[in-house]
Amino acid sequence: MIPSGAFTSQQVQTVNGSTLYQINFDRLVELKRSATFMLASRLDPDNSTTYGPKEAKRDPKRMVKEIADRYSDDEKEFIQSELPIQEIVFRILLVRRNEPISLRELQQDLNDRWATPVRPINITLTGLKRVLDADTFYGFAPVE
Repeated sequence: MIPSGAFTSQQVQTVNGSTLYQINFDRLVELKRSATFMLASRLDPDNSTTYGPKEAKRDPKRMVKEIADRYSDDEKEFIQSELPIQEIVFRILLVRRNEPISLRELQQDLNDRWATPVRPINITLTGLKRVLDADTFYGFAPVE
């Protein structure tokens, strides 16, 4: 696998010149992160099962679907503008079932939808790309 930050435009998918990103579960393994526990910590404890050692092997894709099913109608309950930028992006991807999303669409979502007068967000495409490519926690990766 190509190390983070070493992607070239020939190796990644783009839409209208904008790189597509998603959460890459293989990247999470490389980062020594448990996708299961990362996702379980974002599930509503009242509406999901409890995840323990037995559930550690639960399919992350199924958990993403569970999160999306729960929060797609009410994203504001799941995504708050006070969260760090990377956490907001992570939750946006979860609500969208981890479908690849263009860098441009992510930037517009952050700047237009999740910015508030109390917490203005004005991130450039270059700045957002830098944040996503430098990620060592959430498993963000360009779609190959």
